[in-house]
Amino acid sequence: MLQLGRGPPAVLVHGSADKPTTWLPVMQALSGQFTLYAPGLAEIEPWQPAAGKLAVNLDLPWLDAVMAETGARVLVAHSYGALLALRWALLHPNALDRLVLLEPICWGMLAQDGTARQKLQELRDLCLLAFARGAIEPATHWLVDYWNGDGFYAGLPERIRAGLLALYARTWAEVASGGGDHTHASELARLTMDVRLLAGEHSTAESLAVMHALAAALPHAPFAVLAGATHQCLKSHAAQVAAAVGMPKQLHV
Repeated sequence: MLQLGRGPPAVLVHGSADKPTTWLPVMQALSGQFTLYAPGLAEIEPWQPAAGKLAVNLDLPWLDAVMAETGARVLVAHSYGALLALRWALLHPNALDRLVLLEPICWGMLAQDGTARQKLQELRDLCLLAFARGAIEPATHWLVDYWNGDGFYAGLPERIRAGLLALYARTWAEVASGGGDHTHASELARLTMDVRLLAGEHSTAESLAVMHALAAALPHAPFAVLAGATHQCLKSHAAQVAAAVGMPKQLHV
């Protein structure tokens, strides 16, 4: 687990196919305000997603342990990690002072948006079927390009692609978690802590639809759209992300 800075403890949870080091630029920007902990998500074995086990259910006990070990009451998370953080916060509504969500894949929030929900269902089924058939590289290729743009996967160095393929079981279980998510706006009244929402201006239409649905359900939560950012905004827009995490409660980005 990476650790940096001084001050009240805060935990940062990364998304699919990322590592704790993805948070380093944000951690460096916040190191004067918090003691920051960036843990690595636990390993998932191939039999677990094959048996229908969702990453979010496997990871909730892991996050219990991380929060207890660090004593943090600030939780910041991105993508799949933000889905995990949201579900954890709903289970432990009195355990946090601040929750910062960067594009959680809580596709359940789109239940009333038929067009977006149908497209996500099609994409999820396509990807999960490929993983189940052992077509690991085509599924990974599709996912990377979905979040980063066509041709992104092909342009990655071979060692990076090999690393992504080695993580396929976790990626598979995380995709299933997004596809099986049932988060509903009515649940969010339990989030009485300081909640902050962040999205990239040029993220996918489905992810932005989730963020607007969350913002509508949490009208008092500051919602910042990062100009020029994609879904993968932690390095490219680290200063803006850090500002949203560390800003005084009464201010907006």
